[in-house]
Amino acid sequence: MRQVVYVDELIFVNLVMNFTVLWLTSRFTGNRLIPARMFTAATVGCIYALSLFIPGLGLFGVLYIKLLLGLVMVFIAFKYSGWRKLLKDTLLLMLASFFTAGLAMGLQYLLVSNTGGYSSNWLGQAEYNKWLVLALTIIFSYLMGKWGAMIWLKRVQQSICEMPVAVYLWGKKALVRGLVDTGNQLIEPLSQHPVIVVEYEVLRSVLPVKISEAISDPKLSDGSLAIMSLSDTPYAERLRVIPFQSLGRENGLLLGIRPDVVEIWHGTEKLEIRDVVVGIYGKKLSPGSNYGALIHPKLLAS
Repeated sequence: MRQVVYVDELIFVNLVMNFTVLWLTSRFTGNRLIPARMFTAATVGCIYALSLFIPGLGLFGVLYIKLLLGLVMVFIAFKYSGWRKLLKDTLLLMLASFFTAGLAMGLQYLLVSNTGGYSSNWLGQAEYNKWLVLALTIIFSYLMGKWGAMIWLKRVQQSICEMPVAVYLWGKKALVRGLVDTGNQLIEPLSQHPVIVVEYEVLRSVLPVKISEAISDPKLSDGSLAIMSLSDTPYAERLRVIPFQSLGRENGLLLGIRPDVVEIWHGTEKLEIRDVVVGIYGKKLSPGSNYGALIHPKLLAS
């Protein structure tokens, strides 16, 4: 039987699947999502679908194009921070791509198994609802990204729990022992950057006097009040408010600061992270003073 493939449907499905794959990759790597970059990367990825119509390309030609486009998509979608991370993220993108493709084919097989026929060309198949397959693939991929990423990050924590951390603020350096905590899911609302929570006593020596005075004032214990008192200072542009419902208090507001850089020693590797916010906590994080910072697991995944 002759099959008809509509190019507009093919491009649309690939665009949606590329978005899904990029989102999955970001969940497992901790990369920040920027809609404009995601759309551009997903659009570039549609070249792969069109390449399937090139006669005589062969299996190796298709794989070569897929790998090359994977590198380009990762380069566009996520901030470039070295070839090593680029290759690692591309590998995860390929794994996410194989997962979603296998999931779609499995769902297709389940839906057409009762019709007595099967076709690998799911856009050309008329015996079942291809849009249902697409919708179910997105739903299952979302569940995988949501829950699978949490399990992955928990395993990262189990493999390495505590590690040295250096926080740089206005050219000064504070050293602290940090604990990787999957319970720390704090995100700064404006930038969507993960938050590393650090005890005030650890940072007091590197904080400007004005900020220390605001934090020490009992009347300004709420983060928003502290920021308001510092609104006329030169430090205001780097201050943030972080909502939290843990750390012994519900519906609180934590004072946050955008650091120069945060360094984390992950085994023998030093990670330099700039897309992060330091949340200042006024009490002890560890009863035995074993650590003075709670590291967001996404900082290690990145």
